[in-house]
Amino acid sequence: MTHKYHRGVYNLIIRFNRECAVRKVRGAVLLLEPGLYIYTGSARGRGSTSLEQRVRRHLAHSKKHFWHIDRILQCRSAKVVAVVFAETRRNAECRVNAALAEDPRITVFGNGIGSSDCRCRSHFLMAKGPLRSLIFRVRHAYERVGLSPHVLKDSLMGLNLQTR
Repeated sequence: MTHKYHRGVYNLIIRFNRECAVRKVRGAVLLLEPGLYIYTGSARGRGSTSLEQRVRRHLAHSKKHFWHIDRILQCRSAKVVAVVFAETRRNAECRVNAALAEDPRITVFGNGIGSSDCRCRSHFLMAKGPLRSLIFRVRHAYERVGLSPHVLKDSLMGLNLQTR
């Protein structure tokens, strides 16, 4: 990311090659089966809370675990394989997440993940189908809510999208 992206919404597309058990903040265990998952997040600031820095933080190996997604990404079988994002000053996180959940091949997974500050059931979704098709469907969800999406794949922009 050479341009400084300050405010916006993003989706991490995560592949799990093996089953992974994640202990949530309040002790419940979330069992993740192999496959593709989508996490929806937002960034509304500058500096460490900018869109670019938020995505970089999610991709970092060592970090404090503030959010459920931090615990999910610590699984050895988790790999962020793509990031879809859009700059916007509007609060679009829930609208993008809802547009994704309308897709019959995407289901809401894990109550309360990423949605502690809104009324959404979860901002963590499980997806069916190949990665290429999923990226297309995520981009389409952004367009349906009036946003212009950008896509980073694990070989682009000098980012190391391998989380472990």
